[in-house]
Formats: sequence, C-alpha cells, structure tokens
Amino acid sequence: MFPSSPRFPRIAVIGAGISGLACATALVEAGLHVQVFEKSRGVSGRMSTRRGEDWQCDHGAQYFTARDPVFRAEVQRWIAAGAAALWEPRMRVYAGPGAADWTSHASSVERFVGLPGMTAPGRLLASGLQLHTEVCITGLRRDESLWRLQSAAGDIDGHFDAVVLALPAPQAQALLGDVAPALAAQAGSVVMRPAWALMLRFDTPLSLPFDAAFVNAGPLRWVARDSSKPGRGAQDVWLLHATPAWSAQHLERAPEQVALALQDAFVTLGGTRAEQWQLHRWRYADSERTLGQPCVWDMALGLGLCGDWLQEDKVEGAWRSGRALAECVLAARRVLHVRRIAFGSADYADSLRLRETELRAPLGLSLSAQDLQGEDTQWHFGLFDAAGDLLACVVAVPVAPGVCKLRQMAVRADSQGQGLGSHLLTEVETRLQEQGATQLRLHARVSAEAFYSRQGYEGESEVFEEVGIPHRRMGKILQALK
Repeated sequence: MFPSSPRFPRIAVIGAGISGLACATALVEAGLHVQVFEKSRGVSGRMSTRRGEDWQCDHGAQYFTARDPVFRAEVQRWIAAGAAALWEPRMRVYAGPGAADWTSHASSVERFVGLPGMTAPGRLLASGLQLHTEVCITGLRRDESLWRLQSAAGDIDGHFDAVVLALPAPQAQALLGDVAPALAAQAGSVVMRPAWALMLRFDTPLSLPFDAAFVNAGPLRWVARDSSKPGRGAQDVWLLHATPAWSAQHLERAPEQVALALQDAFVTLGGTRAEQWQLHRWRYADSERTLGQPCVWDMALGLGLCGDWLQEDKVEGAWRSGRALAECVLAARRVLHVRRIAFGSADYADSLRLRETELRAPLGLSLSAQDLQGEDTQWHFGLFDAAGDLLACVVAVPVAPGVCKLRQMAVRADSQGQGLGSHLLTEVETRLQEQGATQLRLHARVSAEAFYSRQGYEGESEVFEEVGIPHRRMGKILQALK
C-alpha cells in the first residue's frame, strides 16, 4: 500500500493551474516522482493571458494578494525571479448611474500581477516539473493498489501510487464518479459560477480617471486598463468581467451579442466601444460557496483534491490548497503501521491519554470508570509512525458471534485531516475479518457521521445523546475475505 511503499512514489497531478503546480512543486522538492497532465497548451489555468501580435491582456485572474506569511515569501521569490510585480492602479467603485455614485477606493491592500503577464508565476513553477500539455485525462482506473490514467488518446503509460486532481469541482466530480463516489459527492456539493471576459483594444488611449474599478450595478462587476499593469505593452487594452448572474443568464448567447451588451455597459462608465475585441467564456470562474477545507486527501485510495473551490476563492487560496495537499501526501509517506495494543502496556497508557485529550477534554469531561470497564478483554488497535509514536487508536468489542462494536476512535490533533483515521479503520476492519467478524457497529458523533459514511457505514437509528452530544448508531457489513 502507498503509505508503506519503500520506493519513491509516483504521483500524477491532473491540472496545471496554480494549485496543481504548487502541489507538484512541493512534492518534487521532497524527492517524489511527479508528472503533471494539462489539457490546455499552457499552464496557469485562470491566471491566464491572451496574446496577439502587438497586444496582450490578462483575461482571467486580474491580480493577487498575499496575506499569509508563507505565500508572501513565495510571492517575493516570484518577484526576485522577475515573474511578478506590484500593481498600484487608480481604483474606483461604481454603484450606479450618475457621477455621485462613483467613489474612490482607498486601500492598503497590496495587489500583485504576473510579469509580463499573469501566466508568468505558473510558468516559473512549471519550469522544474515533468509536464505534459494538451493531454486530456478522461478516466481513472484502479489496478490492484495503483492507478492508471486514461486520456482521450488512450491509456497513459505507467502506474501511479497516488493521483491529485487540481481541477474545477465539476471536472473533478466527473473523473471520480466511478472510482471514488464519496469524493465525487464532495466535489459535486460545490457550485461553480461562470464569467464572460471581454478584451478591448484601442488605438487611442481612453481618457478615464481610473485604471480599475469594481462595478456594483449592471452586467459588469470589474473593469481594468490591463496596459496599466507593469511590463505591459503600449497599446491601450481594457478587460471587462461580467457578473456571475449575468454570465449564467447569457452563457449560451452569441458572442457578438455578449460583446455588444458588455460594451454598452462600459459606455455607461465613461468608456467607448472598440472595433477590436476578443471574448472568452469561463465556465468555472469562481465558487458560489467553497467546500470549507484546504484540501481533500483519501490516504487509503491515494486520491487528493485541491483548488480554490475548496476553501478560498483566490490565487492565494489556490496556492495554499495545493501546498496543503502536498503536506498530506508527504505525511502519508511516513512508515505507518497498525498493531494491537496490549492492555496495561505503555502503548495502552498512550492510547488513554490520546482518547482523553481528543475525545473527552473538549467536552469538559474525563475518561470514567465506566468508559474503561471491561477493557482488559477488549481489542485495542493503534496507528504508529516510524518513530513508534501513537497517531490514532480505536477499541473493538466483540458483542456477538461475528459482530464487533468499535468505540473511542481518536486521531492526534496534529495528524488530523491526513487520512489517518481512514487508514486505521480500513486496517482494523481487515484484522477483525480475519478473526471472523462479518458486521461492525459503532456510535458515531453526528459531527463525524459523514466520515463514517464515506467508509461504508450506514445509519441505523435516530439521533440520540451520549456524553452530552448527539450520536447516531451506524453499521457496516463486511465483505467476505478472498
């Protein structure tokens, strides 16, 4: 299995946007063998720049901020490499018709852009990667404990220990549907919104008192003089972004009609129509609501999800999501092993401390005599790292022939979110099957019900209270061992 593989794992990263590139870069830096697959001709995803013979325009992400200290350090690296620069536009806000509805936009927020275009940071990250462009991955297939990738042109050579999907939520959902329904459901819970992007070129620069504006009325939500960004060309180029609602309403409208409507809206802001324009439709521009977590990693399957739709809908959020997933993958490379814990041993004492810290202390409680009653006859399991430190534990209680109850499952706080609970549960289920178990039961906290559902457990009762918090009885029928 991947976590205990003695060799350097092979990782496939699908998607070369900023999230996938950040994840792949961190994995390569740690010595793993990584291949990146991208369906487009170039990298950077929505950090995109359209180029012509004598002009260019950033038609996706317009700029990025850097609030997290680690990401700020990364941006400084980009700046030092000549791939990014600070942009200080004249900013305004438009609330509606009439000059009184224009306000200045004073902010201490630093805005950065790629140099000479928004694709530059992505190209810098990709420079050290094994990258395959114009390869559209259409399917995943499990081959024993490894993964095979299928493309529109046929199977990809080789097997992979793990696969990272750095894709918009709907595209990730489509790939996961047959091989990981639980992960597909997580991706499917996120609604992504479209955006029309119109690029305008003018031979004579427009005389407008701003370089960028947030628009809070009409079909537009953002306009910017792209040529005001550092390192751009001399031709006056403007970018107009439509609102998600307007874009969704007119998603299949003829390009000429979309361009005309957006230019009319630009005229109300003081602009003029352009004879030279190009239009781009982003089907997945941003998220209506993010998933609320930095990344998703299923260690048992060796599958991960990253992207700005998981927690933070920004360039910074995409980069942080990719790095967070890389940390989960690297944590899984630790030599992990599950073993029985002897009652009364030092490991048993460690398991009691872990259960006390993670399960009882947050509720203002302590392990009681009732909690520990009969533990000398119960089966204790622990997940340990290479140093012998206990990372997770669970207790199994035989309650009837072929039936075991799982109780008091705990994962160390600094190891949560890395798939260790799933790994421990999968291994323990196999051990119990070997002892003749055919059915497992447990009382799941309602807050952990989704986790157990993903492991194949089904609800068997209404919600009830236990140790002062809501629980539900759940169960799982074990398949016969082959």
